Amino acid sequence: MRITMLKNNKRWIIGTLMFLGIVINYMDRVNISHAILQIKAEFHLSSLQQGIILSSFSWGYVAFMLFGGYLVDKKGSRIMGALSCFLWSIFTGLGALAGNFKVLLGSRVLLGMGEAPIFPSNAKVVKQWFPLKERGRATALFDSGSYIGSAIAAPFIIYLMVTFGWRYSFAIFSILGIIWSIVWFSYYRDPEEFKSLSNEEKAILPIQKNKEPDVKVKNQILTLLKNRKIIGISIGFFCYNYLKSFFLTWFPTYLVMEKGFSLIKVGFVAMIPPLVAILGELYVGYLTDKMISKNINVSFARKIPLCLGMLISSVIIFSVFAESIWMAMLLLTISYTALISASPGIWAIPGDLSRTKNMVGTIGGIQNTFSNMAGIIAPIMTGFLLDRTGSFVVPIILSGVIAILGAISYWFIVGKLEPVV
Repeated sequence: MRITMLKNNKRWIIGTLMFLGIVINYMDRVNISHAILQIKAEFHLSSLQQGIILSSFSWGYVAFMLFGGYLVDKKGSRIMGALSCFLWSIFTGLGALAGNFKVLLGSRVLLGMGEAPIFPSNAKVVKQWFPLKERGRATALFDSGSYIGSAIAAPFIIYLMVTFGWRYSFAIFSILGIIWSIVWFSYYRDPEEFKSLSNEEKAILPIQKNKEPDVKVKNQILTLLKNRKIIGISIGFFCYNYLKSFFLTWFPTYLVMEKGFSLIKVGFVAMIPPLVAILGELYVGYLTDKMISKNINVSFARKIPLCLGMLISSVIIFSVFAESIWMAMLLLTISYTALISASPGIWAIPGDLSRTKNMVGTIGGIQNTFSNMAGIIAPIMTGFLLDRTGSFVVPIILSGVIAILGAISYWFIVGKLEPVV
């Protein structure tokens, strides 16, 4: 019985591998937000310099994202998923060797370049391996790795920092990533190339039998950049990531500076929002698939949870007025959970808008490029406003307002979710 279930569920084994890859991805990405608490003293950094370090990952991410998405469509998810993880792991290890501000900055930029193809790659895998009615859950599964990774990273990094120093977390996470890249390359194949795929599973998969024609990448990108739906999802994702960047970068520092938490306490309190957010994301992924299986319009099923999530996430604005530390934490947790519940829709949309499987990576790359422009701007803007005002009040309010604008973009600019021409 168990062997038969495994035989007929190769797609969920692949989904689990994607999940584990994103866990490692986010451990490498967010370790700096905790390590910065020691790095700022070692390298004598101002708040603005800290903001530059915290945003530097996104410089490389944005610079390589469009090309990374193109490479996913050209070379496939097997090669690009493994290569992406291998490279970002090497660059994470390089960060452990940094002896000054410039070297650390360079390692973070290279890390961003290495990570750029992984989400477009996963979006393409979901379109190739999962029927429409399962894509919400599949997307929620791999994307929830982001928040498991963030949650695991918090106490683990703090323990290593206190016991051995911040460099050890970079080195350990580097080794984990190299192992995953080898496993992914060894196991993953596209459905039509997977020899042990059962007939039962083949029957429900959107297997491409005929080779799709190549499209000139320059022409395809230029055409997509002029499309209203692509513009809408790019603006919306930018707004989403502006607020998310606060939690991924400045949140531990906020807990220490604004709320007076000790380093050890931060390691455990910082786990709360991502752990709760996982439940919200998985439920929304299930809910979306349930609506689609009942023949509810795909646009409605994707956009209602997405837009409501971004609107509710704006409650972060009220956290700055909360007198109780734990009331502020409750509002911050609600905000992050609502925001992350929008993720299944965000990463399923490239598949919904793609005419062929060879557009998914490119569309994912475009929206993720704009998204991570926020990853560049938000940490620096927060550091700048923190230096100017001496508190997180203005940066947090700004983040909440931008999330509202994102919901408006997804609802009104994107319009109906259908393949773009």
